[in-house]
Amino acid sequence: WMHQDKFRARIAFPEYLSIGFNVVYSAWHLLFVIGFDRDISDEVACSKPALYQVGPRRGLFNARLFTKWMLTAVIQGAMAWLIPFFFIGTTDYDKTEPVDFWVCSTVAFSAINIIVDLKLVLYAQNPLGKVTLLPTAGAFACYAFALFMIGYTAIGQSFQPCMWQIPGELIKRTDASVALFVT
Repeated sequence: WMHQDKFRARIAFPEYLSIGFNVVYSAWHLLFVIGFDRDISDEVACSKPALYQVGPRRGLFNARLFTKWMLTAVIQGAMAWLIPFFFIGTTDYDKTEPVDFWVCSTVAFSAINIIVDLKLVLYAQNPLGKVTLLPTAGAFACYAFALFMIGYTAIGQSFQPCMWQIPGELIKRTDASVALFVT
């Protein structure tokens, strides 16, 4: 965004939407998924210590794997940002009015939330278990609630006027829906 905006130090995502990312949309459900997921029984774990050889060998965390994670994150983040702008095609910025830029921005932010939440599901030990799916559905519900509050309530309009009725545009506009799906 900074390159697109010629380094004018303007925000890319609505503040009152982005402040909830770490706590409300992505982190709390991670604690439930990781904390309550079941891998193997204690009996099997104690009787077969060879299962844990990969840890001391640094098979699950090393410089090569960390580099792969970082490159994947950069590629996914760039795609999540650029695809909506390719489909909707605007960088016209107005922080006081709900213009197309905020549709692009909300599509990109929604895509980032979906990517983060679904990657957790894919990497979970039991991706189709209720311990994985229920918290993930809860995270999506929290995000949908935040979008609704920012886009359709008086307090949302007073705090973030550029988001007024933008969440509905993600559904009504074909270019926004396609951009979200493709991303």
